[in-house]
Amino acid sequence: MHYISFLNEEPMSFFEDISRKLFPTNKKVGIHEVLSRDQDFMDKYRAWTTGPAFDMLRGDLLESWECKLKGLDPPLDMITYTTDYANGFILFPDASDRKYSLSYLMEFLKEKLVKASYRPVHSVRNMEEKNEIIEIQEKYHLKPSISNKIPVNQMYGNVEIEVLKDNQDEKRLKLLASVYSDRKYTKPRKINDLMYFLFDK
Repeated sequence: MHYISFLNEEPMSFFEDISRKLFPTNKKVGIHEVLSRDQDFMDKYRAWTTGPAFDMLRGDLLESWECKLKGLDPPLDMITYTTDYANGFILFPDASDRKYSLSYLMEFLKEKLVKASYRPVHSVRNMEEKNEIIEIQEKYHLKPSISNKIPVNQMYGNVEIEVLKDNQDEKRLKLLASVYSDRKYTKPRKINDLMYFLFDK
């Protein structure tokens, strides 16, 4: 009986103790990887950009931006910020569509900027466990094209696009344009020009 008890109980408790020390239940998950889109995502994204929901969103985004600057109520849940060195907005999704619209919009914004001679310098996805929720951060960081000419044309400055999700539910999209004040760079273009470039049809 003692022999059986030793085999069945003691080793199990020993290995469980080691497992708890190596893999504690309260250990947070942390994953950092390159953000890449699979073919299924891109196919659905392309279909979304040709649909009525996308056209409506573009119009509502531009109208919301203008309303916020005038102190009026916007059609979308948006926060805007305009300073000498950073400008942009935070967009919160409609309660009925928290799965894909912001991720698709993020991809659209990146593609528009690439067509305007911007280059992606960082494409990252970070996942972290917080209070039993997996927080997912997807981010693109883009810079104007490289030039040896001084002053360098900084266009709208550096642009960061970020989508935050909780367990795949989209929480917000942020777009931030940060400008250079150094004399090596041209005067940045106005944030209003960027909004019209991105969203005007």
